[in-house]
Amino acid sequence: MRYKMKKFLVSLEKDIQRRELFFSQRNTQDFEVFNAINTMTQDLTSLGNLFDIIKFAQYYGRNVTKGEIGCTLSHLAIYQKIADDETINERDYALVCEDDALFAENFQQVIQEIVKQPMGADIILTGQSKILEFNHIELEINYPSTFKFLQKKIANSGYRYSYPYRNYFAGTVCYLITKAAAKRFLAELTNGRLPFWLADDFILFNEKFKLNTAIIRPLLAIENPVLTSNLENSRGSLNNNLFKKLLKYPLKKLLAFKRNL
Repeated sequence: MRYKMKKFLVSLEKDIQRRELFFSQRNTQDFEVFNAINTMTQDLTSLGNLFDIIKFAQYYGRNVTKGEIGCTLSHLAIYQKIADDETINERDYALVCEDDALFAENFQQVIQEIVKQPMGADIILTGQSKILEFNHIELEINYPSTFKFLQKKIANSGYRYSYPYRNYFAGTVCYLITKAAAKRFLAELTNGRLPFWLADDFILFNEKFKLNTAIIRPLLAIENPVLTSNLENSRGSLNNNLFKKLLKYPLKKLLAFKRNL
């Protein structure tokens, strides 16, 4: 292995059971637990000193929730740890997971292969939220990439990486980020500026921060259904909108093909 990847687990200090379930999975002993920032007991006035609530509303057209603020602040705090770690080089990846992550059987093996071969992307989405299976049909219909034979193979595995047809909100259940990308986020917080973005707004990160986000297929991590209450609703999502999604699919596939050329 070219370097020993740093791995971070985001988890609220009170969520002991969730952490126990996470660490019951194989090859998780080297994760560093980061106690997520709990914003639920704070009022919005005090949170306004840490997060730009007004700019969020202007950009997203709605009010931010306390949980969303806590999520963004927690991930930024991890980026600070990555930036401050002198053992991590600029293009080295660190792995960030949330405590509801359920790993594929060969998760560790594939992660090790990713470390060995340069990907070029600033962020690699190894997991996704609100997806029922590691290779669910929803991934191809709603979030397609280029044709499989044009996707880049991850050595010694059946996994491939590429760019999606466009960046999208994929959740923060599990992803890789380079030290350079982590520092790019922190650069947005200089001169008294506050964060205003959702932690998984990969569209904004590409358009504003110029960060390239790649995807892994099949997924290496999904939300653990034991912990996730909103999966039941997403089960009907594909069927209810299947016709509309299929109408959009050819254009999405073409855009993905062009983006990966």
